[in-house]
Amino acid sequence: MDENVKLFCDARDYVLSTLAQKIEVFLPGVWDPINKFMVIREVIDIVERELINLFPMISIKQLPRCRFRVFEENMEIEAGVQNYYNHEPELSFLGTTMLGSEMFDCYYRGSYDPRFEYMFIARYGHKEDDFYIGSKTAAAEYYLGQQTPLSLAYGLALEDGFIG
Repeated sequence: MDENVKLFCDARDYVLSTLAQKIEVFLPGVWDPINKFMVIREVIDIVERELINLFPMISIKQLPRCRFRVFEENMEIEAGVQNYYNHEPELSFLGTTMLGSEMFDCYYRGSYDPRFEYMFIARYGHKEDDFYIGSKTAAAEYYLGQQTPLSLAYGLALEDGFIG
């Protein structure tokens, strides 16, 4: 296993083992839109600063990312932690999702092709070529109701307001 991947996995395992406690301490039960945004942003910053201190040998752009979703009606918090080493640090992390028994990390980025506004990436392993990528395909699969890694990435971007 590549040294970068091993370090990433150590950092990811640390985040997974401590995240529940951080959520319990830092995320209160009162949710107004400004409070929600600020507290989630601060929890993400706390996790990142802690990882920088504990794992200085990992580039800041390669640290495991967290993503939170708050469901006010149930007072539930869903936390997703990046599972796989991302070889492209310019990608924006949308979250993790399960499809069957397989876990996917979902990302998006602007497209270099002027015909497509965004590209969606679903990573399923640590290797550099362990991913699916698409743009119009992701949107089409999402609107057709198909459960594919790309349609799930598109759905996460849509839910979070990254695309409209």
